[in-house]
Amino acid sequence: MSKRGSDHNRVQKAARVRDGGICQICGSRDHVQGHHVVDYQYGGKADLNNLVTLCKGCHGKVHKGKMDVYSW
Repeated sequence: MSKRGSDHNRVQKAARVRDGGICQICGSRDHVQGHHVVDYQYGGKADLNNLVTLCKGCHGKVHKGKMDVYSW
């Protein structure tokens, strides 16, 4: 797997701007992060069509399998 570079960081920021800095599951504005719908480690691209913004809590739940990005 290649190291994530500046293009990846720009797309993450663009996703947060696009989504208004709001978690797309719960609506929180606290610690909003970009999440790859198709995981980066499985070939998911760092582009706006593959990113959704989630708060730290929802992001953790998605990665633990307690919630998915399609459940809202």
